[in-house]
Amino acid sequence: MNKRKLKANTKAAFSSLEKRRIVEEVRSGMLTIKQSTQRYQLSVSNLQAWHRWYYRTRLLRYYRPKPSFLMKPSQTTVEQLKQQLAEAQAQLAQVKLQNTALETMISVAEKQLNVEIRKKYGSKRFRS
Repeated sequence: MNKRKLKANTKAAFSSLEKRRIVEEVRSGMLTIKQSTQRYQLSVSNLQAWHRWYYRTRLLRYYRPKPSFLMKPSQTTVEQLKQQLAEAQAQLAQVKLQNTALETMISVAEKQLNVEIRKKYGSKRFRS
């Protein structure tokens, strides 16, 4: 015997309030899509269509993006970014010069003192 329930040939009509309640149950996580389709005897495509309807009628109405995202960036912002870039490039040049000076100082010290100062990457650490 087949234990599956046979669906009735009549199509259930849901009011807009019932549709909204069902979609909100799914959106809030109270029911999964599978549970809601079984409980209310709906198809998944119907539920998805209701979800699109809910999104258009309920959620999009309250969506108001901030004007700052829609406006073009002002000239002051572009000028500030150019100034920040110039400052960063000047700092980079200073750090490179400082690094070269330190490397030269280490090389001179190694030659004059006959001591290797730089780390040897291939050697193992001494453990006591």
